[in-house]
Amino acid sequence: MSSITGVSSYSKYLSLVRNLSGGQNDINRLSEQLTTGKKSVDLNAYGPEVQKLLDLRAEMAKKDNYIQSINTAAPRVKATDKVLTSLESIVSSWTSSTTFPFQPGSASVSSAINTNPEGMKVAIDPAKSKLTVGAKYTVTAVPSQQGGNGTFDVTVTDGLGGKTTRAINLGTTPPNDGKGYNFNISGGPGEGAMLNLSFDTLKAASSSSFNVSFPQADQVKDRAEGAMRDIQALLNQRFGDRYLFAGSRYGTEPVTDLLATKQTSKITLNGAVVNTDDYFEVTINGQTFSHQNLAANPKSLTFVAQALTAQINAANPALPMTVSTSNGIITLVGNDPGQKFDLSARVVNSATVENSVDTPSTTQAPTAALPQIDRFTLNGAAVDIGDTFEFTVAVGDPDDPYNQNYYTRNPTAPHDLPPYQAYTVRYTVSDTDYAAGVNNVGQVADKLRQQFATLNPAPPVTIDAVGNGPGIALTSTANADPVNHPNRTSLFSTSAKVTNGSLENTITVGTLPPEQDSLINVPYAEPPDLPFYDAEYLAKGKNAEAYRKSQVTIDDNLNVTYGVSADDKAFQTLVKAMQLVRTAAANPGKWTEYSTQAREMLTQATDQIRSIHAKVASDGATLETIKDSHTESVATLTERIAKIEGIDQNEVAARLSSAMNVQQATYAVAGQTQKLSLLNYLA
Repeated sequence: MSSITGVSSYSKYLSLVRNLSGGQNDINRLSEQLTTGKKSVDLNAYGPEVQKLLDLRAEMAKKDNYIQSINTAAPRVKATDKVLTSLESIVSSWTSSTTFPFQPGSASVSSAINTNPEGMKVAIDPAKSKLTVGAKYTVTAVPSQQGGNGTFDVTVTDGLGGKTTRAINLGTTPPNDGKGYNFNISGGPGEGAMLNLSFDTLKAASSSSFNVSFPQADQVKDRAEGAMRDIQALLNQRFGDRYLFAGSRYGTEPVTDLLATKQTSKITLNGAVVNTDDYFEVTINGQTFSHQNLAANPKSLTFVAQALTAQINAANPALPMTVSTSNGIITLVGNDPGQKFDLSARVVNSATVENSVDTPSTTQAPTAALPQIDRFTLNGAAVDIGDTFEFTVAVGDPDDPYNQNYYTRNPTAPHDLPPYQAYTVRYTVSDTDYAAGVNNVGQVADKLRQQFATLNPAPPVTIDAVGNGPGIALTSTANADPVNHPNRTSLFSTSAKVTNGSLENTITVGTLPPEQDSLINVPYAEPPDLPFYDAEYLAKGKNAEAYRKSQVTIDDNLNVTYGVSADDKAFQTLVKAMQLVRTAAANPGKWTEYSTQAREMLTQATDQIRSIHAKVASDGATLETIKDSHTESVATLTERIAKIEGIDQNEVAARLSSAMNVQQATYAVAGQTQKLSLLNYLA
């Protein structure tokens, strides 16, 4: 083979190799176009349209960023819209008289529990009473400090700081305030209440109690507190990693307990006289304070209340409350809203003496020569303040008061018998007499003797002299008349009774219902103060940055400030209104005053929430509209970019198929010449 022929064959070989490489490059280029949908990823391939393509791409990137920003903000705006819809629904329901009636409803009064009905039996007439608040009322009767014997100082307390006392003696002038006695409560949230009480019995120290409630108002209060919890939950709604209404404090729950108020509780000591060894105990958050009255201590509830108050204030560590006392009532006020404390109290009264009296008996029957003598004895080792002793001497026949039946049965008897008459003397041991030495049944018997001796008109019976001890003897002033009245065997009858007083002190513990502060108009400042219900209100008071709202750029030179913060005046008005609703329900006596204010604020809150809701809805619509505009622009830009860098899929696919066929044929030819090389040619 000539050298020229050999060189020509190798040249063909090199040409074949170049063809294989070029064919593969064509396949790679066409495959890339088919995969990317673009003519080339290399901008140099577009020549004079490069700048135009760059501008279109930059514009589309900007539109995509706007859409992404809108997609971030829009869900929070929608969530805010839903919360405001729920809040509007709550406000709307409370503007209805079905949910929030115009009246608190009638009071419900329980039957009185009379601890010693023989000493005092009391009842309340709700129709004649003016009741203002739900409370447990305690009625205590003790011997009067001012009135005569048989007069009782009756004290009524409501356990909430209200108290009143008046002197009553059922044996003298009847009540002048209708059928019953009016007691006007002063002090505490129940001030202004008037209780019309009637007494079937009032002749010894005793106590009674009854409860007053307002079922309809209580239901309103429960519903209001439920609504306030719902409002709190809505204002603390979380969306993703942040609270919707927390402003710039994304991770801080913006609203604290909307029901939180400073707890105010009252410990009311009921009674009048404290006996030696009476034990009083108050427990606060598990810490116990006690006082046992000694013989040398003053015998007053005021002294006991002062002693307990001093102990509580001296607690170490100090209790988080302010404690004071007045008129036997201890007041405890928590330092901070929402800070609750457990409170209980009890009294262990010292032992009392149960006195009795023997049944009177006739120890000497009357004869023509002898008078009638009856005797009875008072029994007991001692007496208690408030015990009442009495006996009655009855002359004649109560079933025949003017002896007409007797004269009919005995027509020959002279008409000289006395008409029926009962002579009763009653003595109640008072604290003044007790201190003066009337502390045993002998002294009480002398008090009865003294009273009997002063009866006017005087009965036809005499009593033994003072100093004869606990046994009392009664002697008729006349003898029997067997000639004119042979069937008359008794000149008088005697009965005696002891009513032991239950002068036991009690303690009532009551937590006052929430009262509204005098601030009705919602305070608002720029920059805003933290509202009273803010989680950081007590710690910081002011935080101008706390409620900085979110801002988003959604188009060229177009920024949208969106969202609502928990300090918005609409929310402050709503919370204040619901507090007034709860206050009205807890204070039925001031229902009209508080409910009127609440309705006015609910109306304001309705308008204000609708206003911010409209702004939120408008923001949502703006975001949606701008997003749609950007989406359309992106579609247009995509189309324009596609015209520059886009390919015809069918054309590229056909060209790729053709290139692959050519390449396959080229590989087949190369297979036949695979052994041809420069080395084996030279060999």
